Order: sequence, then C-alpha cells, then structure tokens
Amino acid sequence: MFRAALLLILLAALLVPAGLTSPVHATAVSPSSAGQLQIIPVSPGPNSTTPSTTPTIQADFKDSAGAVNPSSVLLFVDQENVTGVQSVTVTPLKITYTPPSILALKNGPNNVTIIASDTVGNTATVTWNFTVNTNLTAAGSSIFSGVQPGTIILYIAVGTAVLGAAMGGYILYLKQTTRFTFRRYFATHSVERKYLVVYLPFALAFIVLLIGLDYVYNTPGLSPEAPAFVFIAVAFVALTAWGIDSRHELNRTRAYERAYAQFLFELADAMRGGIDPAKAIVELAKTQSNIMSKQLRIAADGIRLGRPFEDVLREMAVPMNSTLINRYASLIADATNVGGEIATVVYRAAKDMDDFVKIEEEREKALSLPVAIIYIAFAILMAVLFALLYIAPELGQLNISFVGASPLSSTGGHSTALVPRLDSVTLQERFFELMLINALGTGAIIGAFTEGRARYGILHGLALMAATAVAFVIIFPT
Repeated sequence: MFRAALLLILLAALLVPAGLTSPVHATAVSPSSAGQLQIIPVSPGPNSTTPSTTPTIQADFKDSAGAVNPSSVLLFVDQENVTGVQSVTVTPLKITYTPPSILALKNGPNNVTIIASDTVGNTATVTWNFTVNTNLTAAGSSIFSGVQPGTIILYIAVGTAVLGAAMGGYILYLKQTTRFTFRRYFATHSVERKYLVVYLPFALAFIVLLIGLDYVYNTPGLSPEAPAFVFIAVAFVALTAWGIDSRHELNRTRAYERAYAQFLFELADAMRGGIDPAKAIVELAKTQSNIMSKQLRIAADGIRLGRPFEDVLREMAVPMNSTLINRYASLIADATNVGGEIATVVYRAAKDMDDFVKIEEEREKALSLPVAIIYIAFAILMAVLFALLYIAPELGQLNISFVGASPLSSTGGHSTALVPRLDSVTLQERFFELMLINALGTGAIIGAFTEGRARYGILHGLALMAATAVAFVIIFPT
C-alpha cells in the first residue's frame, strides 16, 4: 500500500508543469508579493478617505532577491497611465506621485495600480482603493481645525473688553490730571474720515474672515465654493464704505467746482461794479445758499477780522479738496498781489473754470458707453465660462503637453498620450475664483479709466462680484 501511494505522488509531480505556479496578486488591503518582491501601499492608505484632490500617492518596494528597476515601474491612477508625469518619482525603494492641479482627482472612489520588476526578473502588482471627499478637513490641515466660531467671538469680545477697560482707565487719568473732555478734544482734533471708511471696515472684515473661515473649515457638507463666498463677504465689508465715500467725495468735488465757478462770476461782476473784492466776499456770503455757503461765511469772518483778501481766498479753497479750485484761487491771489485789472482776471478765470467743468460733465456722459461695453464684455466672458463648464464633462480627454508635462505613454511610444478630463467640480471652483478676481480687477480698470483712480471703481467691482456670485448660485445650485 505504501509503495502504491508513493507511486501516485511521483506521478502527480511529473504531470504538473513547472511554470504552472502563479505569483500572488495584491488585494485592496495587502501588499503584492511575487517571490521576494513586494509593493507596499503607504498613502493614501487602502480604503482610507482624504480631503485633498491632489494627495501624495506613495508605495514602498521591498525586495530580498534583488533591486527594483525604476524604468520598469508603471503607475496607473483610475486606470490611466501617469508614469511619465513630472511629479512621479521612482527609486529602487519607493514611488511617489503628487497629481498636479490640472490632474486633480475626482470626488469619490479612486484606485491606484503599480506594476514593478526587479533585476532578477521578479514582477509584482498591487492595486488599492481610496476615497476623495473634499468636504472633510484633514486633522491639522487647517489652522481653524477644532476651533468653534463661538470661541473666536469670545476671544474678540474679551480682547475688546480689555482694550476698552485700558482706554477708559487712561481717559479717567487724563480727566483727573488735565481736565480732559471729549468735547474740548474734538473741537481741536477733527476725526479723519479715513478712520471710519477704511480702517474700521478693514478691522471688521478681518474679524469676519476669521469667523467665516473657521465656520467653513469646521462644518462638513458645505459647498466647495464656501471659502470663496466668505471672501466675497469680506470684500463687501471692507470695501463698501470706502467705495461709497469715494463716489460721494467725487460728486462733492464736482459740486464745489460748479459752485466756485459761479462764485467767481459773481465776484467779477461785483468788482466791475466798483466793489472792493474783500467787501464783495462779505456781501456774497449773505446771499449764497449753495454748497459753498459755509466756506463763504468763514471767509467773510476772516475779512471782518482784517485778514488779506488773497490769504482768505487761498484758505477758502483748501477744504474743498479740488486741484482745479486751488489752481484758480492761487491764480487770483497772485494777480491781486501784482495789481492791475483784477476784475478781468477773475472773469477770465471764471470763464475758463466754467468751460472746464462743462467739458468734464460731457466727458462723463461720453464715458458711460465704454463703461457699459466693459460690463457687456464681462457678461460675455461669464457666459463663455458657463458654456465651458456645461460641456466640461463631455470634453473627453485633454492634452496637457503645453504645461510642460512629460509625454505619457503606456507603451513607451513617441506619441504624446492624453490624460483624463478635468473634474468638473474642480473646474467650476477655479472658474468661480477667476471670475471673482476678474470682477475686482474690472472695477479698478473702470475707476482708473473714467476718473483716473482705481478707488473710484470699487463699487463697480463689488457689483460685478455680486453678479458673479448670484449667477453661479442660480446656474450651478448646490
């Protein structure tokens, strides 16, 4: 019996071909093994979840028989060969790959396959899966991780209370030592408008930025565009008061220029009637009821106190904050010092200034059409981007050789391979951010084009940002 069993074993061994044994293939949770060659997944871990669409993919090589040949290693991400991408690094010990933004991974399941051979002929393969979820926040990936909005508000309130207590104590000290009062202080120290329209809104915007980003990064399930909406809110808080004040200042300056030209006409008529220019200012101050009435009353008081006409004229022009008014005030003051036909000089100055104001008004009306064209061009650009976003899922494959990536080829051929189409969600986010930046830039261009200063276009930029946000929300609801 023993001899019969031994004979059967020998017969079975002879019947099995020597090459019939197959290597062990890796599963989604274990490294591959082919003899002494192993490929061990490192990151992202098998069956793990990552919030990044460009995570670093890494696998280590372990080979007890030889060394991995880097030129033999192939890397597939979602069944696409990306071995030739510049960010792929292969050594005998490991392979790493960080997808560039143009090849960002899609939200949802993704898979990686790596094939490698060593110098003694062993071949191994490993495949594992992981999930991309951009609504998650990786531990330690954000400075706001673990911080609640209420905590930030509490810190701000405590800081404000401490600062207020310190200022209150200092004011109390001043009252005891110098008889300080706010009425006396503000009577001699006017509050500059920039503190109210620039510094204070920017401080509030910084607080809104902290609270908004903290809420976004600690609240799962929000839209991918949520950080962009926070920055929109910050832009409105920081720039709205400044933009309104800039336009108000511009309109007020134009009103001063029109009123000053009319004042010079009336001053010239009074001087032609034989009235002294200083006395003419006193008389005109009694009848003027336009925007210059306050400046004229102050000038008349200066004349009554015995101040020279030319000094009063120059000082009256300063609060109006107009280069044009300052120029003509200095011209008339210099002419008064020289002497001669002052009435003729004043009349010519009034005529030139009135012509200049009318030219400016006509220029504003003429520029309304180019501004409208800029708005239309912005709307056309937005429509083109929306069309691209709609057809993005149908683009198929995209050649990225123009960005300097190495040609991709799974067969080692000379033709440049194509890579998978861009993720439509990522494309939508990038276009949204692009249009917001373009909106602010377009507003600055309008301000510089129409009035010579970018700050006069702040309201245009904010309006374009709001239109962009509303359009994205309507067309791409989340």
